[in-house]
Amino acid sequence: MKESDSYFLALGEQLGLEITPAEDGTLLATVNDQIPIVIRDNVDARRIDLTAVVAPELPEDISYSEMMDLLDTALGPLFDAPGIGRDPESGAIVLYALVSLATTTPVEFVEAVKAFMDLTKTVSERLANL
Repeated sequence: MKESDSYFLALGEQLGLEITPAEDGTLLATVNDQIPIVIRDNVDARRIDLTAVVAPELPEDISYSEMMDLLDTALGPLFDAPGIGRDPESGAIVLYALVSLATTTPVEFVEAVKAFMDLTKTVSERLANL
């Protein structure tokens, strides 16, 4: 049994689903049946990584204040919060969170995933409307 199994089990119980990650520890979830979220067991780092593409690219008409908000979010992992960045290969804007198994209970993990899903929806909609 892997350390993350109880976390995935708690998530499945909360969502009312039987959750079984792929052999590589990856699970795919969606927000509003539209935005895929990759939930991956990062065994070496003892954490579960959450990632979601919130925009295919940075909108050209982004304002200075909107860019400042994105940069504020980019520092999120320093404060145990989600971060945001740009994939250098595709140009996609990626929201991510790193959930430590050492400091997070399965119940807290479920709450973190739910909050991440809400934030993913909000950020995606905000970037789409720029």
